[in-house]
Amino acid sequence: MDNESVYLNPSSDPQATGVEAGNLSDTTDLRKENLKQVNDKATLREEELRQEMEELILTALYKELRESKDELRRQIKVMTRNNELMALSEERYKTLVNNSQDVIFSCDLQGAFTTINKKFCEVTGLPREMILGKTIKDIQSDPGYIQKWTEAFTRVIADGGVNSFTYRYERNLGSKITGYYDVTLSPLFDSRKRIVGVIGTNRDITRTIENENKIKHMTYYDCITDLPGRVLFLERLDNAIRTSGKNSNQAIIIILNIDNFKTINNTLGYAVGDILLVETATRLQKCLRGKNTVSHLNGDEFGLLLENVEQEDDIVNLLKRIGKIFDEPFEIKGESISLTASIGVSIYPDDGETYEELLKNAATAMQVAKKSGKNRLEFFNFKMKHEFLKTLTIERLLRKALHQREFVLYYQPQYTISGKLRGFEALIRWNSPEMGLLTPAEFIPIAEETGLIIQIGKWVLNTAILACKVINDKYCSDLIMSLNISPLQFREKEFSEYVIKAVKASGLNPKNLELEITESSFINNYDSVAKELKSLRDCGVRIALDDFGTGYSSLSYLKKLPIDLLKIDKSFIQEIDFSNPCNDLTESIIALVNKLNIETIAEGVETLEQLNFLVNAKCNYVQGYYFGKPSAEELIDDIVGKAIERQK
Repeated sequence: MDNESVYLNPSSDPQATGVEAGNLSDTTDLRKENLKQVNDKATLREEELRQEMEELILTALYKELRESKDELRRQIKVMTRNNELMALSEERYKTLVNNSQDVIFSCDLQGAFTTINKKFCEVTGLPREMILGKTIKDIQSDPGYIQKWTEAFTRVIADGGVNSFTYRYERNLGSKITGYYDVTLSPLFDSRKRIVGVIGTNRDITRTIENENKIKHMTYYDCITDLPGRVLFLERLDNAIRTSGKNSNQAIIIILNIDNFKTINNTLGYAVGDILLVETATRLQKCLRGKNTVSHLNGDEFGLLLENVEQEDDIVNLLKRIGKIFDEPFEIKGESISLTASIGVSIYPDDGETYEELLKNAATAMQVAKKSGKNRLEFFNFKMKHEFLKTLTIERLLRKALHQREFVLYYQPQYTISGKLRGFEALIRWNSPEMGLLTPAEFIPIAEETGLIIQIGKWVLNTAILACKVINDKYCSDLIMSLNISPLQFREKEFSEYVIKAVKASGLNPKNLELEITESSFINNYDSVAKELKSLRDCGVRIALDDFGTGYSSLSYLKKLPIDLLKIDKSFIQEIDFSNPCNDLTESIIALVNKLNIETIAEGVETLEQLNFLVNAKCNYVQGYYFGKPSAEELIDDIVGKAIERQK
């Protein structure tokens, strides 16, 4: 390997020096050739790079151009879609405007119409070409409408605000039709906020106005009789007071209440009741003349107003005419119905200076007429008002009296005709802190009207039963406790069961309890009351008929009702005089009742003469001031003790 290396090295080869120059020249040429090739390659690469760069640039430009083209296409598509939407929106707008039931229009600053909808043409009866370019004066003949429209148009142009007005129109479409338009005008602005015209609408509000009128009519007029209602009546009354005050005349207020109208509704039906109200309204209207008013205030109550009355004769004559309207029966659905009315009258300025006072005072007079027996007329006076306010006070205080334990029982002794103590009648008293000690006559009627008598009656029953039990147990006696029962108590369901439970709970022997009923308890519902009384009597409770002869009862009731005792009213006893023929009637009643095996007791005995008469007439029992006044519970012991001493 070394020899080969030496051999290959030219410097070590003597023969190589001769060809060295030639080899060098060849090498130089070779290098040039190589360099040229390198340059050629470089030039070629440079061209390739340039072409590549151009391709990249072109590609990028093409891509950008393509994206721009796509964006342009998208934008063109969006613009096209927007134009379609705008065209659709405009078409919809035109359709809505043309199909609108409102009149829609626009006009320039001179008032010439520039656009109108189909409804405009329908309302005016003019074709489109005869309206455009014309003003309101050219197409409208109503001077009132032209004036209102022109005034509103001028204000819109001047102020730049919305202006509106309501217009009443009339049309002849076979028949005359009245309607109303709500006209609204608004300014039309350009892009610089300058007014370039006016746009407007006419909306038909006829139905709205009609509904408002109906509501107003319902507010001021009664739906049954179509007479003025309470609101309108009070307005007219207030106005009449002011007018009468200026002219020094009188105003008369009349409140008329139909008697027993609730009963008519309940028995014949509300439809008949409504017809009666309409017929009554018609008759009342015929009574009045001129500016006077008839009003239906509520269900069974009418109000009448007489204005500018100068002479009292006018009032009297009118009241006579009013009274006569009920003389003739009302013929309704085959029924002949007779009505009466309770009437109250107040006069301005004598009975009040405000409509509230006058209306209340007339109503007070009417209530007095009703409580005095109905079918009456009463003029208001201030004593009447005092009594009425007292009644209202009693009603208010009654509601708390039970809870405050303000009621007490007084006991009046009852004796046999021979003088033996029979028992007691329990009589309620009201010891009111505000009004003092009140008798039953002062508050029981009010308690019955309000229904409070039911609770009061239960308290009386329980308290009296307990008092009787205590006395009988203490003295080993067999005394009877008698107490009054209101007709309203009989109408309560299971009344007899309640009484029987109360007796059993106290331990009192049922035969020691005596319940007093009045004729009014069974006049209208005989069968029901008879059934309740029989249930009580079967259990041993005694039944007494109170105030016999003062009402409608007859002797036939005595045969049918389960009655143990008949109580002769004190009005008969007070008439007892040995020279009075009425004594024969009292004596006959006692004799006849005794034959029916019914005992008798006379109340209100105050003199020896009366007692002697009752002894001769064979009356069984007596009570009254001659024997003793009603006493508080703590005095019962003294009464019973003295009675026992007398019997020894």
